[in-house]
Amino acid sequence: MIRRGDSDLKEMEGKAGELVALTMEVCERRLASARAPLTPPQIALSAAAMTVHHSVETFLAVTKIPDQPAEK
Repeated sequence: MIRRGDSDLKEMEGKAGELVALTMEVCERRLASARAPLTPPQIALSAAAMTVHHSVETFLAVTKIPDQPAEK
């Protein structure tokens, strides 16, 4: 189902923000109890959390680009 409109976009942005916040919270909890030096899985978790954050930001930015017909 594809929905369009400002309210739908706002809802999606809100849910995306929740996803990013939960992802960061899980990462922060696990790393807060970690001992130095960090293990490779802990480093990967941190990188994955940042990837989710940047991917969501990119997706939301792309949704704001107006559709334009392809030039021939």
